[in-house]
Amino acid sequence: MMRAILLRDLRLAARGASGTGLSLAFMALFVLLCGLALGGSQPALGPGLLWLAATLSALLGLDRFYQPDQETGALAQMHHAGASETAIATAKCLSFALTAIIPLILAAPFLALLLGMDGPSITGTVLSLIVGAPALTAYASVTGALLAGQRSGGVLAVILTAPLLIPVLIFGTEAANVFAADGLATVQFRILAGLSFIAVALGLPATVAALAANRGA
Repeated sequence: MMRAILLRDLRLAARGASGTGLSLAFMALFVLLCGLALGGSQPALGPGLLWLAATLSALLGLDRFYQPDQETGALAQMHHAGASETAIATAKCLSFALTAIIPLILAAPFLALLLGMDGPSITGTVLSLIVGAPALTAYASVTGALLAGQRSGGVLAVILTAPLLIPVLIFGTEAANVFAADGLATVQFRILAGLSFIAVALGLPATVAALAANRGA
């Protein structure tokens, strides 16, 4: 059942790719405007700007995480078809990671060139984004599930999720900054991986509880 839900979401995402395109456009515009405001290329600030751009861009799609399926009754149909909240949440998280997070990570190296970043700095930033992606996805899932029954909750979703992502943003940026000197064997990367593990361990049960509450279980 989880596989069927994932494939369904991927097909829907492919048909309505405007959401992904909007997130990519926002990320590119954010990086471009920051570069102009700071007076041109800023390689030292590059990792932090890319992390911030990727985080804010990912949050743009939170209102599409569960809300459309909640409004159309698709979530209830999945449940009646035998899908558990855990299966639904896991499939939705995988779909969000594949259609919302990964495109942003793939775009990061090209945007890094606008900031004048060198090869090791770009590699460190991309790797840190990959390690932090589970945390971004897990916290986005929790907020999306909590706001599934709300209309026009996009701004509220960002306000609720942003504080949870502050530690991830801090250590993701630090991990990218120290990669050129120490590689992956750094405290920052280990802490970032730990934050992702904690986010998934806490986020999945919280999402399941929110989905159950939304259907009145």
